[in-house]
Amino acid sequence: MDTASHTSQTPSLDELRLNLASVEKTHEFGEGLGHLLMGGDVLALTGDLGAGKTLLTRGIALGLGIPSDQVNSPTFTLIQAYDSPIPVIHVDLYRLEDPAAIVQLGLEDYFTAKNIVIIEWADRFIRVLPPDYLEIHLEHGNTETTRDMTIRATGPRSLVIVSTLRGHFA
Repeated sequence: MDTASHTSQTPSLDELRLNLASVEKTHEFGEGLGHLLMGGDVLALTGDLGAGKTLLTRGIALGLGIPSDQVNSPTFTLIQAYDSPIPVIHVDLYRLEDPAAIVQLGLEDYFTAKNIVIIEWADRFIRVLPPDYLEIHLEHGNTETTRDMTIRATGPRSLVIVSTLRGHFA
């Protein structure tokens, strides 16, 4: 899973910062991350439009056995479920404005040990996330295709993922 370079800045143990050199490297990183996930994992993806949230999700899906060409941003459907041994629930909160809409959406019902939930634009409604989730912030890098990624754990399970990723990029 050697798809990124570690930045020179030393983050805390619950955080990992990477520079992904290309669109392909972002997808490859997602695929590797997908291999690490298990039921109950929640990923909160944040970043500007075009930063690579859906691309990363396609890679994660591939790592979970879902063909990446089946994955599209659920901007208008809001939630897309993908069949795999561990069901993947892909959520896009970009169009939601009202916190009451989250309740109507039933998002919290998907936070179970049997699902992996990936939420684009999660920062819009961060308070509905469970206490333990993996936050992945993507930013445009210094070229059109590079991405800077900050991965942060918020609890014990997500800390295991960050530690495992750190072992691949240290």
